[in-house]
Amino acid sequence: MRGPERFYLACAFRARASASTSNNAAAKLDAIVTMGRQAMSRAHDADGVEDAVLFDEDKTLLLDALERQASRGPCQGTRPWDLWDPAGALAYDAWSMLGNISPERAMELYCEVISSRYADWFDMLVRGMSEKQKRAMIATAKECALEYYRALASGALGESARLAQTKDARRALAFNSSTGPTAFLDEMFASAADDEFVRLPILSKVSPRARSGHMSAVVDGDTIFFSHGRGSRSRLLGDLWAFDLATGAWAERKLQWPGSTCAGAASATIGSKLYAFRGKSADDCDVDGVYSLTVSAIDLTADYASKDFKWTHVRCETSDEVSTPPRARSGHTSTAIGDRIFIFGGVDAKTGDDLDELWEFTPTTTVWKKLANGTRPRSSHAATSVDERYLLVCGGSTGNELCDCGAVDVYDVVKGEWGTVDGDNEDGDRPSPRAAHASVAIGNQWFVIGGGDNENATQDAYTFDLRACVDERKCRWTLFAESCALIGKEGMSASAVVAIVEACVFASPRRSERKRRGV
Repeated sequence: MRGPERFYLACAFRARASASTSNNAAAKLDAIVTMGRQAMSRAHDADGVEDAVLFDEDKTLLLDALERQASRGPCQGTRPWDLWDPAGALAYDAWSMLGNISPERAMELYCEVISSRYADWFDMLVRGMSEKQKRAMIATAKECALEYYRALASGALGESARLAQTKDARRALAFNSSTGPTAFLDEMFASAADDEFVRLPILSKVSPRARSGHMSAVVDGDTIFFSHGRGSRSRLLGDLWAFDLATGAWAERKLQWPGSTCAGAASATIGSKLYAFRGKSADDCDVDGVYSLTVSAIDLTADYASKDFKWTHVRCETSDEVSTPPRARSGHTSTAIGDRIFIFGGVDAKTGDDLDELWEFTPTTTVWKKLANGTRPRSSHAATSVDERYLLVCGGSTGNELCDCGAVDVYDVVKGEWGTVDGDNEDGDRPSPRAAHASVAIGNQWFVIGGGDNENATQDAYTFDLRACVDERKCRWTLFAESCALIGKEGMSASAVVAIVEACVFASPRRSERKRRGV
């Protein structure tokens, strides 16, 4: 959360409206402060929180002055007479003592003063709120921040403040919320040709390390989360990053993973929760131990500043048909079909053998169920689902032998049977054997991107007709990109985002992106 957004939430917590730079900003600030008063009232009724947020006289004067500095810039106007308006004179003196500090610095100091008195002020503010109410308040804070950025750029806060405006301010003005949740991507692709990959610029001061074998998920159509994976020199990672599709900004989320760092995990999203299926890692040092597949979950819609935004371990049980849960593994896939998640294949963490096992995990009951084995063992493959009934698998490898990526294995969830859809492609194109490729389904098309063939990275991408596969039992591949160095990588992830320009966007671990209009 950027400084201005945090500042306006702090204003809501304090339940006091500051002077504003425009009527629009005043209305929005009044709205967020009203939300703050209502939130504190609910918290008082539920938990006995103080009726008002209290500060001593000196801090009250300082907070008032910082609000004015943040919203108006350096001290303005004529000092009131002590005799006629002693309170106004004190307020003016406190404001003038701030000198020429920037509005953003004033916002930072304001939040520091609030935090010094109430360290958990944000938790107090949102206590008793529904998720919808919290999101409405945060959205209003973002609108207030945008009004502030506009005032900053126009010079309403002073020329020195305008010249000193930060990269965050310039980016917020270029990609403001009024243009939609994917404004940054829309801007990046405005001048690009159809079906063109584009490397996105890094606008943040910080950004995640390049990695492979990580997990990713899109939330609310405006944020992509990336977690874990393997970095340079085979270093295992355990961090979590959020990429804002509206601004192009990266932000790291500090979390405690219930276990250790890992790569080659699999993940799937059910509702707002991301489920991670992690196998054995370097920290699991008992070579004779038999480890089970660890399951963890995180609610990606929880507020970042709350204690609820964290990974939690999921305690699992097995169905009556099996006595032990699935063994720890890596290079497997997890695919959501309805309210269940299907785990297929991977490399056994103990033996190093490729697996042909298919498991079903139900988050509501946390129960594992063993299903029919696949047609062959494989790992580092790709998987997707169709009609909440069919699980499709392609590519990957068995040991050092690559699997045919042009043929697709299909599991019918209703019948509990596997089959293979193959045959000559009517259009003449089919992807070469590969592993560690990325894939994403958009509508009736399945995109298969990059990967490697044991010698070189593959620099092409294909689309697969999902309807022809499940309805006609035919393989119809179409070459999407013949040669592109940006996608010539192994261990990428791919995510689909529907943008304002009706674009489908792919995200790789090195932040290379792609669109296809009209899908």
